[in-house]
Amino acid sequence: MPELTTEVALNILTGWLQDNIDCGSEIIFDNDEDNTDSVALLPWIEQALQDVRDLRHLQLLQQARTD
Repeated sequence: MPELTTEVALNILTGWLQDNIDCGSEIIFDNDEDNTDSVALLPWIEQALQDVRDLRHLQLLQQARTD
């Protein structure tokens, strides 16, 4: 079983949210006033995933510079 890294977990969450959207799920993640559903949440999770990838890339560049 592969290691459950932040990137892997965000990929799983992204896929799950996309499945919710594709299936027309009506899951609300916060409350009935804000109505944060999968459609609203998905872009934020995608941005977090990109940020994690960017950070990993910067870490690799830093490591290469010090080697």
